[in-house]
Amino acid sequence: MPFITRTPLFLFCLILGMASLNAQSASDAPVSELQRKFLRMEQRALELSQRLSEMSGTEPIQLIERNESLAPIELETDAQLSYDELPGPTIELLPLPVEEPEPELPTVYKSEVSRVVPTTQQRKGDYYLMPLVGFSFTSYIAYDFGESGNVFSDELNGKFGNSVGISAGRRWENWNAFFKIGYQHQKYENDKFKSEVGTIFAETSGVTESYSISLGGGYSVPLGEKVSTYGNLGAGFAFRKDSFDAQLYQMIGGSRSDLEPRSDFESSLVFTYDFSMGLEYLFSNNYSVRAGYRMLGLTSNESFDGSFQHLIELGVGANF
Repeated sequence: MPFITRTPLFLFCLILGMASLNAQSASDAPVSELQRKFLRMEQRALELSQRLSEMSGTEPIQLIERNESLAPIELETDAQLSYDELPGPTIELLPLPVEEPEPELPTVYKSEVSRVVPTTQQRKGDYYLMPLVGFSFTSYIAYDFGESGNVFSDELNGKFGNSVGISAGRRWENWNAFFKIGYQHQKYENDKFKSEVGTIFAETSGVTESYSISLGGGYSVPLGEKVSTYGNLGAGFAFRKDSFDAQLYQMIGGSRSDLEPRSDFESSLVFTYDFSMGLEYLFSNNYSVRAGYRMLGLTSNESFDGSFQHLIELGVGANF
């Protein structure tokens, strides 16, 4: 009997909890499966309370207002129960979010290749052979001699000169080394060659010839596909010959009185040095033309002082 007296209290608590859940579920729509289970439990609790009241002779507990939600409802059909007993759908795990890789920017390569200008060697070849001709436009030579106790000393002025030669060389990139042989001819004149005596002069003329051999080197700067500049330095030796003819005369009262003539000839081996620069044009694969300036120096030859020849040189040569 104590169990029966405590049972209504237990049922009261159970029905109270069910009522609160039912009140919460009644506000939600639509009815879910969980809510249906609570409704079934509520209905069974009420039936159990009714049976206990009949056994104990007490009134059944009426704490929950009967409404449509608590009225006996027709439970699911067998088909529904069979459907409910079926296993639920297979839960497939959602794939983890995959971060999309950032689009790769195209790699830009900077070209470090710079345009290389072909060297003179690449354009023209390793070797060259070039004949040359030149024309002298200015020169002078100092000379002195003695005659009849009188000393003559003055300069002979260049009038006309020319040169011919041939140059052969080897190129290394824009550098070159060359071997040159040549012949130079220069005329000199002085109509009033001075002496120590103020009234005695000499009408002079002379010729300087030299046969030279020289070695040298230089550098060339390409200005384009066909045009280049050059600059060369050379040194060597020459066999120099100087001839001199003079007609001495005396000026008295504005009139000329000729005296004895004078001639001289000297030859020796002398040292030479030269500098040249100019332009060269490659007019075909194997041939080029050159035009430039050349200064040729010769050391002294006995009584004849050192001389300088300033030449304009032209050449046409082969490259191979």
